[in-house]
Amino acid sequence: MTPSIKIPEVNFCDLLPCDKTYCCSIHQTQRKSPRYQTMTTTKERNKNKVLQERRLMEKPDLGIDWIDTTISSMQILETQQKIDRRYCSKGLQCRSGNYSYVIPVNKYTPINVILSLEINTTEPLIIFQCKVTFGNMCSHQPRNRNKKEAFQETTQGCQHIWILPVTWWYDSAYHFRVAAPDLADCSTDPNYAGIFFTDYYFYFYRQCN
Repeated sequence: MTPSIKIPEVNFCDLLPCDKTYCCSIHQTQRKSPRYQTMTTTKERNKNKVLQERRLMEKPDLGIDWIDTTISSMQILETQQKIDRRYCSKGLQCRSGNYSYVIPVNKYTPINVILSLEINTTEPLIIFQCKVTFGNMCSHQPRNRNKKEAFQETTQGCQHIWILPVTWWYDSAYHFRVAAPDLADCSTDPNYAGIFFTDYYFYFYRQCN
């Protein structure tokens, strides 16, 4: 029997003291699950895949070279931890225009730590932040964090830096759409995934066990 591989946590212990647990007091309580609110099910993805293959057969002639809208590499900038296929969710799609990642965050990570997701692409592309869903706010969160925050909505180029409020919450989910310039945005038909754009879903949660 092959032993299961433990997925590395987002871990700031090399940079900060790891002597206090944060945001785990709500671990036993009933909570929202952004992963299921923002990510479509495998059944729905399979249905979309059939439609997508049909669209590929009817691929429009735009008179331009086809553009690769996949991400070449990702990492947590502050800790230089790579986000790769190890984080692909077993229950959700991780190929063909849709990628879903489930990323544990170390329980010793303070709630005021900045977490930046660096995304690299081989061609100049636009990345849209199409949806953000928050679960339970950490119990020691400062009151002014309850107010609506203004978050970044797009980046453009080959290197994309997204500052995410991951540490403020017990769990949170983010939907990014990586698109060819002028060919797609958040409102584009999702059945064109893998043609004009690639969808990426990230679900972060506190690892309290």
